[in-house]
Amino acid sequence: MTILRLALRDLRGAMGGFWLLILCVALGTAAMAATGLLSRMVLDGVQAGARAGIGGDVSLRLYHRPPPPEHLALFNEAGTASLTAELRPLAHGGAGGGAGAGGGGSSTLVEMKAVDAAYPLYGDVELEPPMPLAGALAARDGIRGAVVAEELLEALGLALGDRILIGGQAFEMRALIRAEPDRALRGFTLGPRVIVALPAIAGSALVAPGTQTYWYSRLRLREGLAADDWIRGFEQRFPEAGYRIVDAADGVPGVERSMGFVTSLLILLSLGMVLIGGVGVGGAVAAYLDRKRDTIAILKGLGATTATIRRLYLVQIMAASLCGIALGLALGIAVTRAATPLLAGWLPLDPAIRLTSLASAAGFGLLASLIFALWPLARAALLSPQELFRDLLAGERQRPGWRALAGLALLAVLLLLLLVWSAPLPVVAALFAAGAALAVLGFLLLGRAVMWGAGRAAGRTRRPLLRLALANLHRPGAPTAPLVLALGLCLTLLVAVTSVRDNAAAHLRDTLPATAPDLILLNLPPEEAARFEALMAAQPALARWSRAPFLHGRLDRIEGVPVADLRIPAEIGFVVRGDRGLSWRADPPAGGLVAGDWWPADYKGPPLLSVDARVAEKLRVTVGDLLTLNVLGEPLEGRIANLRRVDWAGLGLDFPILLSPPADPPPHREIAALWLSDGAEEAALAALRTALAGAFPESPTIEVAEVIGFLAGVAARGGQVMTALAAASGFAALLVLAGAVLAGQRRRAREAVLLKMLGATRWQLAAATLLEYGLIAVAAGLAALLLGNLAAWAAIGGWLDFRPALGSALVWLAGAVAVMALVGLAALNRALARPPGLMLRQG
Repeated sequence: MTILRLALRDLRGAMGGFWLLILCVALGTAAMAATGLLSRMVLDGVQAGARAGIGGDVSLRLYHRPPPPEHLALFNEAGTASLTAELRPLAHGGAGGGAGAGGGGSSTLVEMKAVDAAYPLYGDVELEPPMPLAGALAARDGIRGAVVAEELLEALGLALGDRILIGGQAFEMRALIRAEPDRALRGFTLGPRVIVALPAIAGSALVAPGTQTYWYSRLRLREGLAADDWIRGFEQRFPEAGYRIVDAADGVPGVERSMGFVTSLLILLSLGMVLIGGVGVGGAVAAYLDRKRDTIAILKGLGATTATIRRLYLVQIMAASLCGIALGLALGIAVTRAATPLLAGWLPLDPAIRLTSLASAAGFGLLASLIFALWPLARAALLSPQELFRDLLAGERQRPGWRALAGLALLAVLLLLLLVWSAPLPVVAALFAAGAALAVLGFLLLGRAVMWGAGRAAGRTRRPLLRLALANLHRPGAPTAPLVLALGLCLTLLVAVTSVRDNAAAHLRDTLPATAPDLILLNLPPEEAARFEALMAAQPALARWSRAPFLHGRLDRIEGVPVADLRIPAEIGFVVRGDRGLSWRADPPAGGLVAGDWWPADYKGPPLLSVDARVAEKLRVTVGDLLTLNVLGEPLEGRIANLRRVDWAGLGLDFPILLSPPADPPPHREIAALWLSDGAEEAALAALRTALAGAFPESPTIEVAEVIGFLAGVAARGGQVMTALAAASGFAALLVLAGAVLAGQRRRAREAVLLKMLGATRWQLAAATLLEYGLIAVAAGLAALLLGNLAAWAAIGGWLDFRPALGSALVWLAGAVAVMALVGLAALNRALARPPGLMLRQG
C-alpha cells in the first residue's frame, strides 16, 4: 500500500506526461478490439444460420450427375431429404401466353434452381406477392410455374404472368424472390435467380450426363442421429462416392475460411499497430522518467531501493496503460457499432459484444506496453543518486540485469501465445511474430550501426553543421536507436500494406484487360464442335477463339494417401476441396513448362497430368508423382508429366490440372473462349452473342467484362480497406514518431541553449536538427522499403508478378520525415524562446 500511496502522490499533476503512452496504447487496443469483435460477430452470425445457409444438417454435393438410387435411399433413411439441381441455362423471352410476351425474343443467362417438394428443409423462401412456393411452381393448364428475381423481368422486358423458355420448357413467372435461405452468403451471381420444380427439368438436355449441373442432397437428420456419425458411416461405406460433404455444425466452410484468412490478416495488421504503439510507449516512458530524475534522486537519497523505484513507477505506468486500454476498448466498441450497419446488408451478424474479444485486445495492449516500458524503467531505476543529481550521461551506459531480461522474455512469450491463440491461422501468426521480432532486432542493430557510422564520420568532416548533426547521432544517450526503430517499424508496416494494395490493383488493371477473352461459352455439346467452328469462322469481328473439354473432378489421393490425411496449406485448399474444373489437351499451353516434358500429340498410354507449378510446390509433388482423381464417381490415376505456370487472373481456358487426351472420353461438355478484334465496337459483341444464342440456344454465354467489373469492384473495395488500414497505421506511426522525437527534448533543449550562448545561430541549430533527422530517415527508410516490400512479396509474390512499391511508399517516408522535422523544430523553437538562465537552472 505504501508503494501505491507514493505512486498516486507522485502522479498528482503529472498525468499529462503520460498522454502519448495512453494514446499509443489506446490506438493499438482499439484496432485489436474492433478486429476481434467484428470477426466474431460475423462468424457467430454465420454459425447461427449455418443450417439455413447450407440448407440442412448435412449437405452433399455432386457435379455432373445426380445421386444414385442407393444413395437416395440412405439419405431418406437418415431423416428428411431434399434434392435440388443448380445450373446456369439461358432464359428466353417471348415464349407466348402473356401480356408481355412480345419481349423481342431476347435471352439472358440465369442461375436456376430446380427444387423438390421437401425444399427448403430450414428457413423459408419469401415471395412477392406472398404465396406458398409449391403453389407458385405447380402446373396450371399444362404450364409450370417459376419464381424469379426482379432483375430477370428487367433484363427481358417482361412482367409477372409472362412466360419464359428454359431448355425448351415454358414457365410462367408467378412471383418475385425476396429471400432464399441457402443463398444468403453467395455474393456473386452470373445472372438473375430462377426457381422451378425439379420434375420440370427431369430427363431434359439441361441435366444430361456431363452437363454443368450441381446436384445438392440436403438432409434434416432424425432426432438422436449425430451428423458427424452419419457422415463417417456414409464415407466408410462409399469412399469413392465423390461428394463434397458439409456438416452444418462446422458452419459454412467457404465463409469461415475466408473470414479466417481476413481475420488473421487484420489481426496481424492490428498487432503491427500495437507494436508501433509499443515503441511510442517506450519513448513516452523514457521521456517521463527523464523528467522525474530529480524525484528519483531524492527518493534514492532518502533510502529508496532500486526495487522500490521500479515498483513505484511500474504502478504509474500500469495505471496509465489501463487508462489507454479502457479508452481503446471504448473506441473499438464504437468503431464496431458504426461498422455493423454497413456489414449487416451482406453478411449475417450476431450483434452481441464478446468479452473474450475485448479481453484479448486488452491483453495485447497491456503486454505490449509492459514490454516496451520495462527497459527504460529498469535503466532509470539502476542510476545512482550522484548520477541523477549531476545528470551525468555516463549513467546511460548502464544495462539492466538478467531479471529484467527474463521479464522481457516472459512477456514476449505471453504475447506470442496470445497471438497464436487469437489468430485463426496460428502458423501464419507465429511466422509473423518471428518476422516482427527479427524486424525489431534488425532496426535496433541498424540504429547502433548508424551511431557507429556517425561517430566515424564526425571526425572526418570539416563542415560544422554536418559535424554537429553527426555528433548528435552518436553521442552517449542519443535517441538514435529508438528513433530508427520507431521510424523503421512504422514505415515497414506502411510499405507492406501499400505494396500489397498496389500490386493487387496493378495485376487486375494490367493483366485482365490484356489477356481476358470477351466472351465465354458454356455447355457446348462436343458433337456440335464442327458447327461451332464454322460459325466462328464466319464472324468478321472475331480475332480468335479456343475450345476445351470441361468437366469437374476432385483430387482424392496423392501417392496413394488420401488428401484428408495430409496437411494441405490453406492458400491452395480450393484445389482439394470439392470438385474442380478439369480438361485435357494434346498440345502444350502457350505459357510454357517449368519442369518435365509435354506428352506427344498422338499419346495413347496411361493418363498423364500437367499441374500448376505453384500448386505442385504447395502439395509437395513433382514430376513423376502419382495423383488419384475422382471423375464422375470413378477413380482415375495419373502420373505428373510436367509442371507449368497458370495465370489465375487471365480468365483463359487453363486449369490447375490438365490431363492427356483419354482414349475413351467420359461424358462431358465443352467450354469456349472468344476474343474480339482490336477496335471492335460494343455492337459487334452484342451481334456475336445473338448469333451464338440462335445457333446454340442451350449454351449460355458470359460477358467477361461483367466478371472483370465485379473483380475490379472487389479489388477497389479491398483497396479502400487497405488504404484505410494504411491511414490508421500511418496516424499511429506519426504519433509515435512525434513522441519519440519529444522523448529526448529535455536534454536537447539544454544543449541548444548552451550552443546558442556559444554563438550558434537559430538557423544553424535548425539546419543541424534537419540534417540529423534526415540522416536517420534515410537509413531507416531504405531498410523499411526493403523489408516492407519483402514482406509483401512473401504474402503475394508467389501468385502475382510482384513489383516493389517505391513511389507510393516514398510518400509515407516523406510524411514521417516531415513530422519528425516539424516536431523537432517546434521543440527547438520553444526551448530557444525561454530565458537561458531559467533553462540552465532547471537543467
